[in-house]
Amino acid sequence: MSRFAAVLLSVCAAAASLGGVRAASAAAQGGDEVGARLSRLRDARITIDERERLCGELLGLGESGALALSRLAVEQVERAVKRAEGLEAKYLKGFEKASLKLVAGRSTKAELAKVEEARKAVRGLRAKEELSKSDIHEIGDPAVDLLRGLFVVDAYQVLDDAKSLAKERDELSFAWFEAVDWRGIWERSSRLLGEAKRVEAPPEVKQRWDAVLAEEEWLCTLALPMTAQDRKVLVANRALTGQLDAEEALGVLDLNCLRLLLGLNALSIDVKLCDAARDHSNDMRTLGFFAHESPVPGKKTPYDRAARFGTSASSENIAAGHATGSGANRGWWYSPGHHKNMLGSHSRIGLGRSEAFWTQLFG
Repeated sequence: MSRFAAVLLSVCAAAASLGGVRAASAAAQGGDEVGARLSRLRDARITIDERERLCGELLGLGESGALALSRLAVEQVERAVKRAEGLEAKYLKGFEKASLKLVAGRSTKAELAKVEEARKAVRGLRAKEELSKSDIHEIGDPAVDLLRGLFVVDAYQVLDDAKSLAKERDELSFAWFEAVDWRGIWERSSRLLGEAKRVEAPPEVKQRWDAVLAEEEWLCTLALPMTAQDRKVLVANRALTGQLDAEEALGVLDLNCLRLLLGLNALSIDVKLCDAARDHSNDMRTLGFFAHESPVPGKKTPYDRAARFGTSASSENIAAGHATGSGANRGWWYSPGHHKNMLGSHSRIGLGRSEAFWTQLFG
């Protein structure tokens, strides 16, 4: 090898070494930049605006920043969910106690006397031989309005009555917000990573707060005056709602709430009665008739239809033109014969819809 070639090789080697040092230095600097931001993001005291800025800076560092942020997001979602679940269990337990206390506090001796008078008035309607729609408007509606005003509560009323509970709710709301926000950060960072480097997704949490709101509403329902047996029926009915159309389930609950206000027992969902009711509603819609007597062989009467589905029935209501179960109930409430059926001495119920056609069976 010539002297010139040897010198040239030496110069190239030195340049390569310097390049390696610079690359290592840049990598270290980049690692420091990522590490510093991750450390700051783990601080629960930072503002949402600062968190957003730091996330943007990490994503701006390329794949290394996106990967680190994605891993942190999974960690933070899991942490936030665990915290929220703990807060939620405590909060809902307190909410249940507070809702029951609020309703009980309204049950003074004077108010209970009004309650008995209102219930007696509605019972009198059912016993009336020539019941009219105007009777229901003039006597039934004011009685139910009084009972609703006394015993029906919502989440805002419960929280207004229990200030410390309102603070717990705010803390819970923020915990679920944190989980949702970090889930969104994971989604953003994952979009910058290839499939091979993508970090496994954290739990989906977007709908969890909706579940809290639904549970508050449910606990307000359970605060209505009822016996232990009534409560057992409502809880069992709730477990069956997955087998019903959503509006069918809401229609059953709506009627049960009315019956409880009036001092009547809650009705158990009979899924077979629901099937029979839904089948009759579908026949009315598709075959173009509207009657308790069906032209379909083997389905002539409500009793025939219930028997076909392996159960029994004692009375039936039908309606058309309603979008909701509660809407159908309102229609039946003002129809004397149907009104009496709704408040009858039953133990079971089936409600079935086919678009805007409704059938309500009792047993």
